[in-house]
Amino acid sequence: MDLIEQFHGDHQKVVDALFALRQAISARDVPRVRQILSEAEGLIGPHFKFEELYLYPALEPFLGEAYGKRLLNEHDGIFRSVRKIAELAKSDSWDDAQYQSAMANLELIYEHPISCDGLSLWIERLAQYERDQLLKKMLEVRKQGTKLSEYYRERMAA
Repeated sequence: MDLIEQFHGDHQKVVDALFALRQAISARDVPRVRQILSEAEGLIGPHFKFEELYLYPALEPFLGEAYGKRLLNEHDGIFRSVRKIAELAKSDSWDDAQYQSAMANLELIYEHPISCDGLSLWIERLAQYERDQLLKKMLEVRKQGTKLSEYYRERMAA
């Protein structure tokens, strides 16, 4: 098991979920939107938690503090957009304004997993020992199973 493979694998799953979400939103299949969001919460929560608590600090010597803050700001936007889509998905069907809002919020999320996956280029620069320690942390965080909405509350309370 390798940190970069796991990191990339998470992003691939997120991209798959985002593509499925785009299809569901386009079809105005609100029950499917709810299902995808529910499934993705269990993947994205631990991933964000790992990135923010362990990965971003480990990469700060390469990225700098400002870039780390930018990544956190991107996560803030994703939290907001996912919450907005989930809020919209409480309805049984969408009118045009709700559909447009869901699509606009999806667009705000869409780029992050691709750009974030590029961090693997910096992960490669870490010593093998550091990568091994980060992989342990990743697996620990996954085992905790913190959902995205739970992690958001944890983060805001800190």
